[in-house]
Amino acid sequence: MDREQLKAILENVLFVADSPVPAERLTSLFEGGVTAEEIAEALASLRDDYDGRALQLVEVAEGWRIQTRGEYAEWITRFFKIEKGARLGRAALEALAIIAYRQPITRAEVDEIRGVDSGAALRGLIDKGLVKTMGRRKTPGRPMMYGTTKRFLEYFGLARLGDLPTMDEFAAELADGLPGADDGQERIDFDYEAGAAAPEEDLTDGTTQAPVRERGEEIDESIGAEFDEPEEDDAPDGAVDEAYDDAGANEAPVGYDDRDSEEQDTDERPTD
Repeated sequence: MDREQLKAILENVLFVADSPVPAERLTSLFEGGVTAEEIAEALASLRDDYDGRALQLVEVAEGWRIQTRGEYAEWITRFFKIEKGARLGRAALEALAIIAYRQPITRAEVDEIRGVDSGAALRGLIDKGLVKTMGRRKTPGRPMMYGTTKRFLEYFGLARLGDLPTMDEFAAELADGLPGADDGQERIDFDYEAGAAAPEEDLTDGTTQAPVRERGEEIDESIGAEFDEPEEDDAPDGAVDEAYDDAGANEAPVGYDDRDSEEQDTDERPTD
């Protein structure tokens, strides 16, 4: 099969796909008639062909997708009549950032870092498909663990978790005068200096908490091996409250609110 025909087939498949398609799945379409290297070369060439066009071919969420460009977002928003207010609030962004860099992580650990209850924010993130349960930690109370989804990668335009910006990059942007850098707002404290290796916290069963990853660092496929898989009856929308019910009073933070309320971005932080 010649290169142009292969590119045409891939372009059509990606056009009709409703989610990013992994290169492995594209290779399997040809049942051994095309190698993975040929697929990779064809995708790279096709991506170059889209330069200067209104659409673009991007690698996102561990797959490939044909999508619109950011400069046309306003017109697409008008067409679909998308509410501009449908964005993640401050509480949700804080909780999501902590989960993304420290996953797998329990809700109690998220609350400890933020210094405030994160139940409503976490429920909202699960409802939006940005966060998922990753099983239970094999420690007393068996608390539920949380991590990000492929939808999270799509939402932020990341090909993989290793593409998350590092603490050094955050510090550099703030030093260069990132808008809002001096607005006086509180910011997430990860309990270590920017650029320093994240401390590994010893757990009761001898395992360690996953450290913050550097850009491009390969994700350990064995992550989560020390945790139980979620049971079939674990409902995602109730996983937040269930984790605390199973963990007991010692696992829940002081002031835990079990109301089934919508995500609140006006959470009050404790004062001295």
